[in-house]
Amino acid sequence: MFLNRIATWKAHEPFEEWDDATQAFVPSEFRGRIDLTDRFLSNFNKPLRRRMLYSGAEQTMPASRVIRHPGTGDVYLLGQTRGDAVEGQHYLNLTVCHLATETPNGSSGLATLYRRAPAGPEDNPGWLVEQQLGSAFVDMEFRTSASEPEMYEEKIANFFAFLPAHYQLKEWDFIELRGTRYRVVDTFADSGLAGLRIDREPDTRVDLVIQGASARQYDKVNHRFVDTAVSANVTAVIVSDHGFSSWAAESTPYLDISIEQEHIGFEPKPDMSVVLDGVSRLITSVSKPPLARQYRLRCK
Repeated sequence: MFLNRIATWKAHEPFEEWDDATQAFVPSEFRGRIDLTDRFLSNFNKPLRRRMLYSGAEQTMPASRVIRHPGTGDVYLLGQTRGDAVEGQHYLNLTVCHLATETPNGSSGLATLYRRAPAGPEDNPGWLVEQQLGSAFVDMEFRTSASEPEMYEEKIANFFAFLPAHYQLKEWDFIELRGTRYRVVDTFADSGLAGLRIDREPDTRVDLVIQGASARQYDKVNHRFVDTAVSANVTAVIVSDHGFSSWAAESTPYLDISIEQEHIGFEPKPDMSVVLDGVSRLITSVSKPPLARQYRLRCK
């Protein structure tokens, strides 16, 4: 039987591959054939975007995992590859593809990736500084819109997004597509692609200063433990801000702040102060969630 010849006799169409260095499509030696995975129309976005790529076993996938058909101009993200064999001989590859062609006012295209990360040393990370991680072809699918708690007629749109698997994004990263930014809420793997759950909302983290006496530290010169003053720049999330009128004597205004442990070089303590927007607030309590990856501060 000549299954290998039958299966690959049409899988010789040329493609262009995305070059991450030049940020452009360039000619490629890769050959294959794009085919539909389902010829029935669907009312869901994902089945409409998925394709199957047939290629010979001798073909090498482009490193960027992004190809473009020169005839149609369609851009595809390359996902999981499965091989087929006959009589012990590998002769065919089938690769899941996801359509990501850039169209005007569409939900896919070349997006810019951003991340805010500490720029200082581990013991004094400082405020988060934004850096551009690069560009990647992304396809988005509207998921739902959720009402913002304690807000009147305020909704946040939620989306799913797919991009090549070698882009390792994480929570609080941002994707900018056609001038709109989306915050990464969660990450997952899907068919060999990097899947994201993203929200259309800005970065709500704030820069503040924590002042006060730090935990005891060992003085290597005098060989003893000492308390040293702290004034550190920290980026945090305002969880809740409850203010009350001065006449409400039975209620005390308070502010809840959440700080990632890797974004602060020491353990905050009660009686330290938080300076936010020029206003100093005393830290009354500090707690940690069970996984101890965040500090939760209550200030008054």
